[in-house]
Amino acid sequence: MITSVHDWLVFLKTSDRLIGLPLLVGGGALIFFGWRMWKVCVVLSFALIGAGVSATLTEGDDHQAYYSFAAAIILGALSYYPASHAVALLGGIIGGGLALHFLGASGLSGTAYWVGGLVALIAATAYALINRRLIVIFVTACLGAVLLVSGLTVFVMLSPPLYGTILSMASGSAVVVPFILLVPTVMSCFYQVAEVHRLQAEL
Repeated sequence: MITSVHDWLVFLKTSDRLIGLPLLVGGGALIFFGWRMWKVCVVLSFALIGAGVSATLTEGDDHQAYYSFAAAIILGALSYYPASHAVALLGGIIGGGLALHFLGASGLSGTAYWVGGLVALIAATAYALINRRLIVIFVTACLGAVLLVSGLTVFVMLSPPLYGTILSMASGSAVVVPFILLVPTVMSCFYQVAEVHRLQAEL
């Protein structure tokens, strides 16, 4: 079961090279038109969270894949109808997760580590509730960036020297992977905000 960046890279490396094309197309679609399909993105995000949490809790279990699949279906379904509120919680989860990532990278641990994550979770959820439109755009941009970078990674793997260089950089610093994802995410956010304002669309 895919539970980490390393597992995802192994999956991409062992998959057929043709998987890179749909990843690029899907990523590009979300980066440019994600705000039009935000409810689907919210459901998929919660499904991935459910699968990831279940995989972590059932690590080593023979039925891990079944539990993860069931958790993904249940959590995704529960988030569909209250999508407007679920997106606020999703924003909080993303904010809390990012905070824990950087707090852990800075060497913080114990009670302070979890308190910092909880504060970030509450603050990010409150912000997402007030600024739902921006969070919708950020979530779709982030998902698009993950798919786009994954698709590019498949083709970069065809050049072992280039892939080895990037992998060594990512292994040596905790900020490389977030930075690689941040660039297309920010570009997508600016583009989608401009499109929403231009069309005066309501989310």
